[in-house]
Amino acid sequence: MSHPATPTLPQPKRLSPLGRGLAAAQLGKETLTIVLLGVPLLLAQPLLALAALPGLVLYLFRWVMVRGRMPRRVAARLWVFTLLDELWGLSLYLHAYAAPTARQLRYLKWSFGLGLLFTLAALAEIAYQRYGERRSLRRALMRPA
Repeated sequence: MSHPATPTLPQPKRLSPLGRGLAAAQLGKETLTIVLLGVPLLLAQPLLALAALPGLVLYLFRWVMVRGRMPRRVAARLWVFTLLDELWGLSLYLHAYAAPTARQLRYLKWSFGLGLLFTLAALAEIAYQRYGERRSLRRALMRPA
């Protein structure tokens, strides 16, 4: 007696090794930003802790991304939120201090620049992966039987 083959559901696409590497680089950048900019800012103005919560949530999700356990579609949304968080963090930091020191501005410039670079590169990598998959699917569908 033969049993019909049970159909398997397609697995969601995961991040590529490059995508995971970009997430790891962003995680390292965020760790340094928290230590060099975030902690001194929160010690000076503790009421800003609530404004930093979205970035902390993204930081925790980034660990899941680095481990490769996040579907690519969710990762793309997280990178878009990361882009918004980078802009929010820049605005927050510039408005929190009346006169930041040259060292703080240098850290901020590097942090924002690297965050923007990693985020845009990760979004471009996800878009390229999706483009390649659609292109190969289209090629397979157009191939004569």
